[in-house]
Amino acid sequence: MPELPEVETLRRQLEEVILGQEVSKVEVLDPKLSGVQGVLKGEVQGVEREGKLLAFSIEGGKRVLLSLRMTGRLLWGKDGGRYVRLVIHFPHGRLHLVDPRRFATLSLPDGRSAPLGVDPLEGNLPSFLVQRSEGRRAPVKTLLMDQRHVAGIGNIYASEILYAAGVHPLRPAGSLTAEQWEGVAHAARAILEEAIRLRGTTISDWRDLYGRPGKYQDRLRVYGRKGEPCPRCGAPIERVTLSGRGTYFCPRCQN
Repeated sequence: MPELPEVETLRRQLEEVILGQEVSKVEVLDPKLSGVQGVLKGEVQGVEREGKLLAFSIEGGKRVLLSLRMTGRLLWGKDGGRYVRLVIHFPHGRLHLVDPRRFATLSLPDGRSAPLGVDPLEGNLPSFLVQRSEGRRAPVKTLLMDQRHVAGIGNIYASEILYAAGVHPLRPAGSLTAEQWEGVAHAARAILEEAIRLRGTTISDWRDLYGRPGKYQDRLRVYGRKGEPCPRCGAPIERVTLSGRGTYFCPRCQN
């Protein structure tokens, strides 16, 4: 599933292309998405990111949320190729929602979803993490990936952030000191900003608005590298399963 860097990459690219532009037509090719067809009319007045979601503000106070889920992506151009579920027409081009597995969703805000936590690129993340982790026995990686606490971080970047900070992913969140949380927050911002600059991580499906893969996969230090030597100490990278997700770490550098 695209995480913060991938969604932020799309947001910035979309802002350059469709902000202030009028939707001229909407083609719904998958009946699962038909519920928002009537809302996608008028000028696009805002493209924001809420954690891993894209939020489109349409004139008249309308708002549409897009979750790309596992295999969804947006493509700008004349032809979206196979697996196109939705086409939004503008006077100067077309925006395609491409999704082989049909998991991506378009929805209207209903106020029932749990509020998102702090955005790691905004606000005072270190003090927020100290506050949210107090007394918690759940693994630190679980807290980082819980969108109610930190909005936008998923499995790939959580592994990389904790490696950079030297923190074991299974360590109880409440056991970290304020100084260690400072290190986690610093690593989070540095890694996420670099990943945005490199247009995200492409391991399977991710592509940017123009169909290009990201480049951050070439910078991954532990994720997907089970058995390979740690870049810092040379110990073999290990993998465990946490909440059904593969978790990668160095058993020597992270404690």
